[in-house]
Amino acid sequence: MNRTPAAAAALLLTLTLAACGGDDDSTDHSAHAAQSSAGHNMADMNGMTMDMSKVGDGTAASLGGYRLVDVKAPTQPGKAGKLTFTVEGPNGVQKDYTRQQTKLMHTYLVRKDLTNYQHIHPSLDTKTGEWSVDLTVPEPGPYQLVTEFQALTPEGEFDDRILGTEITVEGKYTPVTTAPAALGTASVDGYDLKIDGQPKVNGDKLMLSITKDGEGVSTLQPYLASFAHITGFRQGDLSAVHVHPDEMPKADDANATGGPDLTLAPMFTKPGRYRMFIQFQTGGTVHLVPMDLEVTA
Repeated sequence: MNRTPAAAAALLLTLTLAACGGDDDSTDHSAHAAQSSAGHNMADMNGMTMDMSKVGDGTAASLGGYRLVDVKAPTQPGKAGKLTFTVEGPNGVQKDYTRQQTKLMHTYLVRKDLTNYQHIHPSLDTKTGEWSVDLTVPEPGPYQLVTEFQALTPEGEFDDRILGTEITVEGKYTPVTTAPAALGTASVDGYDLKIDGQPKVNGDKLMLSITKDGEGVSTLQPYLASFAHITGFRQGDLSAVHVHPDEMPKADDANATGGPDLTLAPMFTKPGRYRMFIQFQTGGTVHLVPMDLEVTA
């Protein structure tokens, strides 16, 4: 079944990027997963085409008939462990999902001070409904765990949900207070990124540009079926936003490239300071960089 659906060095050192390309959702999805033909874009959930109050922003563990339960995560910093959780739906444990951006489940972890970000994809045990993935949390402190998925209902409909809960890693928590040097700009691995436009609640589209040595980068490769994957968290409550560029690679083009300019649909429903974690791929390497934006009402 188909549905079309500027950072300081201290911050860069605290980022952790999980190996998203090599994980599995489960061993066999044939009876439990539908493929989203055009992937998933949370920009479709900006309150204009979808009611975000029904979808969620990762600050609540229960919303609209779905509940994040049995969450177990490593509690020792730097020690390898396993993250496991289950989603309960209106009819019991949820076992049927549809893929969004090539994955059945997108899971994000970020510390209260907006550092130590991870983007991981758990595997689903289709018999029990339990999700699991190897996880190492490098530093102590309070973290927000956010799960994003599309549940497939018995009627063949899709329920988008973004649920979350807080986990704590033991040890002395020393918040990082270093902020990016400038809003709307960032650099990583020789690439310079800039977001043009005024970030506003339900505002106009923004433009992300990626350059290297002063030249526009037009060799962006698809990563999770998109030329960029952007997840942001609001300072304070850690409410999540997520968007992919309007410019999408053709699904049947293995050599598709994009850039240097990428259009971002409106995604913000609350004003405040946001830290956006931008992932993009060039030459087979996924780059990750944080960028701060100030969103006005």
